[in-house]
Amino acid sequence: MREYTVIEYEQEDFDAVARGMTPERAIEILSGLPRGYFPYRLPEWNDKVTESDLHNFEICCAIRKSISALKECE
Repeated sequence: MREYTVIEYEQEDFDAVARGMTPERAIEILSGLPRGYFPYRLPEWNDKVTESDLHNFEICCAIRKSISALKECE
């Protein structure tokens, strides 16, 4: 016999997460993203660098800047 538990999330669950998001929790989440969470690796400059490389690097910079800004708010 197999038994399964099914959890169904509703809009109120998402609303509670949004309401409960503190700067401290945001810092914890953003700081805890595993390296390479985004498919980004710094290319060798003699290799072909694509628009995707630049876009992913921009995301990484935005995350770092967001973490710094949140820490300043504490």
